[in-house]
Amino acid sequence: MLDYGLVLAYHSHHVVGKDYCRNDHVAFAQDLELITAAGFRIVPLPEFVECWERWGRLPTVAPQARPLIALTFDDGPVFDVADFVHPEFGQQRSLLNIMRDFQARHTGKVQPDLHATSFVIASPEARLVMEQTFDADYTYLGPQSMGDEWWAPAIETGMIGIANHSWDHLHPALPTVAHSCQVRADFRQVLRVDDADAQIAAASAFIARQTGGKALPFFAYPFGHYNDFLVSSYFPQHVASDVRAAFSVDPRPVTRQDTIWCLPRYVCGDNWRSPDDLWRILTACG
Repeated sequence: MLDYGLVLAYHSHHVVGKDYCRNDHVAFAQDLELITAAGFRIVPLPEFVECWERWGRLPTVAPQARPLIALTFDDGPVFDVADFVHPEFGQQRSLLNIMRDFQARHTGKVQPDLHATSFVIASPEARLVMEQTFDADYTYLGPQSMGDEWWAPAIETGMIGIANHSWDHLHPALPTVAHSCQVRADFRQVLRVDDADAQIAAASAFIARQTGGKALPFFAYPFGHYNDFLVSSYFPQHVASDVRAAFSVDPRPVTRQDTIWCLPRYVCGDNWRSPDDLWRILTACG
């Protein structure tokens, strides 16, 4: 039985083919229909977290009549909101426009609260390096595809939120990263307040400036990596980081037993690779 709900994650730069398992745009369009057919209600991430917190404080209150799903996108390519032409696989509909297409197809009668949160990388330098060094076996990026000019307009659509995915993701291609020991590709090595501030608080401040203070107060751990210092010490004790909840990529439902500083998510392409895979997750949990 599902205790509460699910959080799903997609990557709009995962376009290495035309089929479901190699193209998150193809998968996302099919998944919206599948989620609806399975009886789940899609809600904005702030509502998902608020309902979960309220339920946890009031254990005698029954969970939602329909299980909840929150949608998230990671890394922050402009492909989250803008259509583009892939040089090999052609026209790609953005994740935002896929949501709009879904609403138009159903004339707004299902999933009226359809919304997704895009976790973006703050550092302009890191984003530029990512554009130039991406892994072509998993990712497609192009010039200016990791800019930040789209963040504020996306929020104004009412269908996309912007949240924190760290300062520079400890990206392995960067010449230097915001870490005292220059650790790369392992966010579990963020073990000191100064390193956490450099990766989390600094990113929150930058994203807030770029969005006119309208960013959402959520954090997604890079690579899904977390540790006891971040979960049990840094986040509970450092409210200046402006984070209300943090998300891993542990592939399981959100339950009453979870901590607000490490809520689990399923990742498209990793935890499910076909509609049948996702259907099994939904029906097992719902």
